[in-house]
Amino acid sequence: MSTNHIRRRTGHRPRYLRMLIVLSALIPATVCAGSYSASADVRSGTAARPFAASAPWNTTIGHYPSTDPRSAQMVRSLQPPVALHTSIVEFGIPVYVAGRSTPRYSVPCRVTTWGPCPFSGLSVPVPNGARPSTGSDSAMVVVDERTNAVYEFWRVHKQGRSWSAAFGAVNTLTGSGWGGAATGSGASRLGGGVRLAEIARGNIPHALALQTNNACAVVFRSPAIKTDGRSARSDCIPEGARLQLDPSIDLNSLGLTPAERTVATAMQRYGGYIVDIGSSALSVSFERDPAASGNHIGGIYRNAGLRWDYDSLGGVPWNRLRVVK
Repeated sequence: MSTNHIRRRTGHRPRYLRMLIVLSALIPATVCAGSYSASADVRSGTAARPFAASAPWNTTIGHYPSTDPRSAQMVRSLQPPVALHTSIVEFGIPVYVAGRSTPRYSVPCRVTTWGPCPFSGLSVPVPNGARPSTGSDSAMVVVDERTNAVYEFWRVHKQGRSWSAAFGAVNTLTGSGWGGAATGSGASRLGGGVRLAEIARGNIPHALALQTNNACAVVFRSPAIKTDGRSARSDCIPEGARLQLDPSIDLNSLGLTPAERTVATAMQRYGGYIVDIGSSALSVSFERDPAASGNHIGGIYRNAGLRWDYDSLGGVPWNRLRVVK
């Protein structure tokens, strides 16, 4: 199967659940010492803002870009309801930082028809206690700043003392953030994900990773290198398309929660790329809080005003999105 065609389907399902009653106070983004390093502990280095300064993830858009001729049609396809669902728990991305003492493994790929396994011949660091996401993607990312590598796993599984993955990618921290098969479009799993530390400090300095259930079949656009889209509708959105929230919106006047304001500001300045398919009209990837258990989103996200997995960020006028040409 060509890498430009369907690879897989993710399952970002919107939920309208009752509010989770969580009594704990702000939880630090670390657990038992020595088990693993959470990305919220990265206060310097390229893992804090990965990829080259000129990478698509790290470039701003501006107030007056050219818009796609089908922009209005594509944005209408995302409604109703007007929402940007937050993938925090089930499809939240666990991000780990490897150190000198991190155990290393041979990680074979269970899918053998997509080409050479990206982990073949490598000694892949996987911290003790690492856990993939609980959704059908079973995704996980390990950053090794010492070797400038980002190991990105799709459907990763540990059996006994051995790890395997259906497939994935190995990207470089100073590269473009696009390459391999960790996502349907070839985007890095690390690229565009909203990080725990970014919500804590109220600033996201990069474009966001978005998913939609209306991603075009076959057709994609740069920086995407392929697509897993299935939609043949005339209003489908190509993977690789960049969406921007109208920067003329005065966010200060909307009474937003800290999380809504932080995400909306990033969508005005950097926008977001469609990187994968999902089951909701539009969703955005978040880093999984390693201190959170079960279906809890964790204290940092909760204190920023997020309520549950798939929170809709409903205070933001997402109907004022546009697709950049």
